Amino acid sequence: MSATARHQSLMDIHPRELKRFVTDLPTLPVVFQELFSRMQDPDAKISELAEVIARDQALTIKILKLVNSAFYGRSAQISTISRAVIIMGFQAVRSAALAVSVLERFKDLETDGAFSLTEFWRHSIGVSCLAKQAAIVLHVSVPEDAFVAGLLHDVGKLVMLQHFPDDVNDLTRAAAEQRLTWRTCEEMLFPIQHDTIGRALFRAWDFPEAVIEAVACHHTPTASSRYAELTALVHLADFFSYHMDCGCPGSAPARTHCQDAARLVALTPDSANEVLQRARDEFAESLELLKLLD
Repeated sequence: MSATARHQSLMDIHPRELKRFVTDLPTLPVVFQELFSRMQDPDAKISELAEVIARDQALTIKILKLVNSAFYGRSAQISTISRAVIIMGFQAVRSAALAVSVLERFKDLETDGAFSLTEFWRHSIGVSCLAKQAAIVLHVSVPEDAFVAGLLHDVGKLVMLQHFPDDVNDLTRAAAEQRLTWRTCEEMLFPIQHDTIGRALFRAWDFPEAVIEAVACHHTPTASSRYAELTALVHLADFFSYHMDCGCPGSAPARTHCQDAARLVALTPDSANEVLQRARDEFAESLELLKLLD
């Protein structure tokens, strides 16, 4: 019997059971598992990575679509994975593969309740734009890491929706009606929250530690250690997404952001305005990423 079959609600899952719950969930396709394994090898050759990706034509198309998107600001189109690695670098292509792997995993998810998947992805793309631009403007962290951590920061919610849709819809309605943040409502209702689920999921999938920590601590940035600046960027991007009208669906915005996170990355009112403007300029084009869910 699977973990999801044993539990009818998130209220039934004790934090100690989370690891077992996550390991019972479907894993990523083999092509992604092999790709991520190869990418952790410092001696991996471009030709080897391209060969793994090329086995899946749909994957190749989606990664190329992403690296040619507004996120990377390319004026000339890149037509092969090998060229993408050479021109854009290993880090950018790895980030694109990480993002596409999660989009693929949840692309068939549906909802007929209060939780809006369209608004969820709008929020995720908005946070990724803000985090990436903050990394550029503030000269902290790697922009590609900020992009992927921002895009994936709330994926724990998709796990919740997939396996406990009634809980998610009840939470969404309660947060909207009582003008509460999603996080506050979660803590009132369930013993585990989406950031904890996201951390467990990405750890099981062997994602980079930087992404895992940023996802796990985006609501509690002072708990971050090795990747504190990246985590701060995602936390701040999550907060400022409401200023771009792409905040977390079905919940009220937090009243303030973590001041320690802002100090850590030297965020000022002027730099915040610059980040917001740059992210707004990028956001409309970046919504094209929703086509990757088709």
